[in-house]
Amino acid sequence: MTTPTTLPPVRPTRAVPGIGEKLAFFSGVFGGALMGGVTGFLTLYLTDVVGVGAAAVGTLLLVARLVDGAGDPVMGYVVDHLPVTRWGRFRLYVLLGAALCALCAVAVYAAPAWLPGALVGAWIAYLLWGVVFDLMQIPMTSLLPSLSDDPKTRGQLAGISGFTGLLAAAIITGLTLPLVDALGGGTRGWISYATLIAVVGFVLVAIMAFGVRERVTPVSTERYRPADVRRVFFSGRAVPILLLAKVCVQAASGALTTALPYFFLYYVGDKSLMSVVALVMAAPMVAGAIAVPALARRIGTKPAYLAGLGVVIAGLALVYAVPPQSALVLGCFAFAGLGLGGAVALNLLLLAELVDYTEWQHGFRTEGSLSAMVSFASKAGGGLGGGLVAYMLALTGYRSGGVTQSGEALHGILLAQSMVPAAIGIVGVLAFTAYPITRAVAARASEQLAERRAAAVEAV
Repeated sequence: MTTPTTLPPVRPTRAVPGIGEKLAFFSGVFGGALMGGVTGFLTLYLTDVVGVGAAAVGTLLLVARLVDGAGDPVMGYVVDHLPVTRWGRFRLYVLLGAALCALCAVAVYAAPAWLPGALVGAWIAYLLWGVVFDLMQIPMTSLLPSLSDDPKTRGQLAGISGFTGLLAAAIITGLTLPLVDALGGGTRGWISYATLIAVVGFVLVAIMAFGVRERVTPVSTERYRPADVRRVFFSGRAVPILLLAKVCVQAASGALTTALPYFFLYYVGDKSLMSVVALVMAAPMVAGAIAVPALARRIGTKPAYLAGLGVVIAGLALVYAVPPQSALVLGCFAFAGLGLGGAVALNLLLLAELVDYTEWQHGFRTEGSLSAMVSFASKAGGGLGGGLVAYMLALTGYRSGGVTQSGEALHGILLAQSMVPAAIGIVGVLAFTAYPITRAVAARASEQLAERRAAAVEAV
């Protein structure tokens, strides 16, 4: 009689996209980041080209982003409950959202110039841009957890996303002012610039929509209810802490980006360094985007993220301490870029881990709702950071219209570029230390979800 042999359990096969899909993913993230980056110079455009006061612009950035972000949870719920098409759950909506986003990216610059009231036009266009940007960004952010359930592949995709977003930001930072000048300057140059970026961005996002494939499906096909979203948010500290940290980190990033043109135009006094700083930060950001996700695979996402943020804060604080000499200032930005590259690269990986964690805990996937919550945190943080910079400029006597600034105003610009984002970043680090999803917890959640999916397939 043959003794039965106990076979080892069969581990589910992980879904892994090929190189072509990774390139398409890169293309879409790059295009979305380009369209998102169009508004990065809106403060400078409104104050120095259109002539709107700094305090009024600060209120616009802060209030409009908060109002816009308040609708993100609704948008996320809608995205998770949209009909599943032959394209999958998200790709068609990424494409449609990108088309509308491209149109509104141009309107953000055209409306203040063409409508009778510049500030009214800015409010209308900026609010509308935020809404349609969600139609693209929330489904796009939801794609990563759906492309693969393999932790290594997810880390690679998160690294691609982080590197790509930073590359787009560096291009926008370095080429915007020269490109606007080359296109004629003034309102015409800015509108032409926005149109060019919008067209290129849409084409790149379309490549993503046609080129990737959604593989990871929910364990249960039952759709969750609004009450379930509240349960996900309030049943533990993972979601609130990640969102609070995201608000702070994005506020620091928003302050850094908003203050950058003022810093080099007025404090350093060399407009050409706007292009140089983008190149100087690019290599360290790429290195960080590669090294920190690799570090996260060894020590976990949480400590790697904290380490990246610590480097960013130190680099920004050093900007305040060094004299306005190009080599020293650029060195500080390069150091901050190393940490920024790593932190940004981990954003989507943190979201993917959170999606798995909540499905593991509650039994349903909420990519859209969680992406929307992260989107709200990003908008609230970006509006807060940009608003704080504008208020700091107004408080220290900044004068609109491209005129010579006082010593007090120059010191305000320095604070806005260094200590303001550094202080906000410290708050984010302190909040994130309480985040409960450790390396062991994330691995256990991912493994058990893969086993549940395999069991569900066998039961069919």
